[in-house]
Amino acid sequence: MSNASAGRGRFARVSLVLGPSVGRAAALCQHTGRLGALPSPAALAVVESALGFAEERGVDDVREFENLFSASHVWGHLPSEYLTLPDLGEASLAVLDHIQHLLEQLAPEALREVAIAMSVEQHIVGVALELVEEAARGGAEFRVGSMAEFEEEMLLNDDRIGDAVDVLVWEAPGDWPPLQRGALVLALVWEIAELVGYAAELVAAEARPAELLWQAAGTGHLCAGVRVRVPGPGVLVWASVDEEDFEGRPLFSQAVQLGVWRWSLGWQTADGAPVFYKAGRGPSRAAARWRAEQAVLDLLADPYRVKSPVSGEWLLPPC
Repeated sequence: MSNASAGRGRFARVSLVLGPSVGRAAALCQHTGRLGALPSPAALAVVESALGFAEERGVDDVREFENLFSASHVWGHLPSEYLTLPDLGEASLAVLDHIQHLLEQLAPEALREVAIAMSVEQHIVGVALELVEEAARGGAEFRVGSMAEFEEEMLLNDDRIGDAVDVLVWEAPGDWPPLQRGALVLALVWEIAELVGYAAELVAAEARPAELLWQAAGTGHLCAGVRVRVPGPGVLVWASVDEEDFEGRPLFSQAVQLGVWRWSLGWQTADGAPVFYKAGRGPSRAAARWRAEQAVLDLLADPYRVKSPVSGEWLLPPC
């Protein structure tokens, strides 16, 4: 069997991991908090096509596509002698090129629909616009001056970029200038590439972790205790998921505002002092729970090698 044949169907496991849904694209968008994509045929079609294209790449390990989390640091940037960009690999770059082609072929109204569905952020489109402008000029512009002049120029540029991005909101999609449309496409390439990265993370898991017995203390907090069984008294490790403030702002008012959820694992020493072990963030409560449960699975696999990266405290001190 060829690598390409072996790759087909890999992302079908997304639906198995996330449970029954209308389709894997919808399941993935729901898991990552892109709820606005669920009623959007255009958005789901782009996500499904990106997943299908990635499946057909001849890669030995689907985890290669987890590198697409770094897409915004690579795709759209001009080569620079002053900046070393992450190496995503040939297959991931092909996926990015495919996503961009899909978006560029969309009719203006359909592109706007996808942007609303993905809750694309105003700030991210602004970053993309600066890169699109730089590419149109053929490179970055550097002006030598005092620090005060530099700061003033940066403030004026921020205002200019903000006004330029607002054109996407106030003008009809058919009237969008090429640079603004290109910036919106680039920002959406990053968003959808990240979804492919999430899919790779989910399907690459060797085993689905058992769901913890989560307790909800209000809508913004979940916690669960896991007893690590060892000779003698067990050690209780706590997993928590907490909602955090979201500082971004969707470009279009119709967009569903994304949330940010922080997960963490830790335990207590014999004298009751809390010990931090591991933490991270997810774009939805479900995603944060999944990552916390994966971290618990890794912990239980070899608890004797686990210690806090902050304090150096061992979960189970070596004998």
